[in-house]
This record gives sequence, structure tokens and C-alpha cells, in this order.
Amino acid sequence: MLSQEIVLLVWIALVLLSALTGMFLYLVIKKALEMSQEKKIKHYMEQIHQAVYAYLYQEQNSRHLLPDSSIKYFAIERLLTEYSSVIEGEGKARISQLADELFHDRYKTFLQQKKWSSRMNVLYKIDGFRMKSLSEVLREMLMDEKTSKEEKLIIFRCLSTNQDEALSELFQSEPVPLSVLEYRSILNRMDEKTFIKITDDYSLYPYPLKLAIIDMIGIQKKLDYVQFLEDQLSDENFEIRIRSMKAIGEVGYLSDSEVVKRFARSDQWEERLMAAKVIGKTRVVNGLDVLDTLIKDSSWMVRAQAARAFLSYSDGLERLYDIRFTSDDPFARDMASEWIERGIEDGYSY
Repeated sequence: MLSQEIVLLVWIALVLLSALTGMFLYLVIKKALEMSQEKKIKHYMEQIHQAVYAYLYQEQNSRHLLPDSSIKYFAIERLLTEYSSVIEGEGKARISQLADELFHDRYKTFLQQKKWSSRMNVLYKIDGFRMKSLSEVLREMLMDEKTSKEEKLIIFRCLSTNQDEALSELFQSEPVPLSVLEYRSILNRMDEKTFIKITDDYSLYPYPLKLAIIDMIGIQKKLDYVQFLEDQLSDENFEIRIRSMKAIGEVGYLSDSEVVKRFARSDQWEERLMAAKVIGKTRVVNGLDVLDTLIKDSSWMVRAQAARAFLSYSDGLERLYDIRFTSDDPFARDMASEWIERGIEDGYSY
């Protein structure tokens, strides 16, 4: 009985050893093949480096830029990737043109594969090379319910980089809403002409995209859109109103001073806080009178922001002194005293 168990254990050990040996040999062979392929890629990169340089900088075509094997495709891809990270202007356009000519059919085939990682890898390359020839394929993928959210995000970025005219329609029909930050990463790639078209259809978009549009106006300080932002201040949605006020502050201009007065009277302390911030950033006419009220607010944050906003006006420090010595509100006096000290430390003079 014991001998049978020993034999069984020996057989199990032999099987495991064989399996481990086979796995080891597989890894060794795989590594050897990868090293051999990498060597061939680097060798071909050295051969065509001058041809790629001449194409990009001197607009000279070369038969060496017609890949007929996977090795040559990988080599050209790698060289173009290296150049795309450092080159700008016309050279960037030449990279896109060459990528469209060489990789269109190859990438289209990869995009039709079932393997998610293969499709993602190609999408990143299309984005990096700013390829335009595959835009129709990308639009079709975008409307396919089988396309993942991650793929759709990269596709939107590609189309945005290319200033695709169908973007507005695609935003409206997109069944899987992206986050505000993701939408911002798409909007950030648009030129002014495309952004104008997008804002024209603002009311038709999903909620996160609306917030992203408002945010981008502020981030990019688009002065021409102040009226658009002021229009959103009447929206029923609290977050849209708050973000619109924030964007106005970032732009640094307000055409209607009545807006901040209305916000300063809001029941929501966050809106009163934004009113104080906007007054400080825009130095709106009669803003000091509104700040006189806000520095007496029940919210500490609103009072602090109002006191800080006083210092954006040339006579703001003087008004803080008046509050410090004459206000009937002890909290307003304390806040004024604190920001008087800060103002003096920062170089303001009475």
C-alpha cells in the first residue's frame, strides 16, 4: 500500500516537473523571439530614419516608407510616435498624412477585432497620429452598443481633434454619458469654430456635457461667452448656476451687476459665496455695497470671502476699516480686522 502511494507521488512529481520544464522552455523561446523581433525593428528604424526625417522636414517621398511586413510597420510606427511627441506645426500634419496613407487599412482591420485590448491600442495610435481617414469608422463604432465606454471616450477625443462636424449630433445620440472631466478632455481639443457649433446646441446635451461646456468657458477665459454664462444663471438646476458663476469669475467680467445682487440674496449659502467671489474677481460696479451686506452673512465662509473681495478694490481696505470701527455686527468687525491685517501683510496700504 505504501509503495503504491510512493509511486503515485513520483508520477505526480514527474508530471509537475514536465509541466514546469515545458513552461520554462516556452518562456525562453518566447523571450528569444521577442528579442529577435526587437532587434529587427531597431535595425529597420536605423535604415529608414533618414527617409522619415526627409519626408517630414523636406517633403521627400521614399520607397522605404512603404512597409511590406509587420516588422517594418512597427518600425515606422515607433519612429512616427517619437517624432509626434516633439514636432509641431506642418510637421505634425505630415505625420498625420503619412499615418493615414500607411496605416489606414491595417488599423481598420484591428478595429474590427473582438479583442478589446487590440482595439484600444489602435485607438490610442489613431489619436496620437491625429488620423482623419478613419473618422467614418470611428463614428460607426461610437454608435455601436458593443463599443465600451473607454473606447467611446478615445473616439470622441479623436473626432474632437479633427474638428468633426458630426460631434454635436453624436453628443446628443450618445447612449452612455461620460463624466464631466471626460467631456472636458474632449472639449479642450476643439478650435473656436467647433466650440461655437457645440454651444449652439447646448440645451440638447446630457447634463454632464452641459457642466463641462460651462467649465471650459471659465478655464479658457472665453470672454465672448459671458452672456451665455449669464443666461445659465436663471437655470433651475443649482449646479449649473453655481458653475456658471464660477466661470464668470474665472473670465473676470460681468455685464449685468444685478446678477450678483440676486445671488447675494439667495437662500443657498453657496450662491452667496459665489456672489462674493465674482465681485472680487470682476470688481463689478456697486460691488462694495453688496459686500457690505455679505460680510455680515450667517455663514463664516461667505463672510471671509466677502472680506477678501474688498481687497480687490482700490478703496476696499478703507471700507474694511469702516466696518471694523463702525459696524454693529461683531462677526463682521472680527472678519474685517482679520483681513485688514492680511491686506497690510500683502502690501495694501490704507
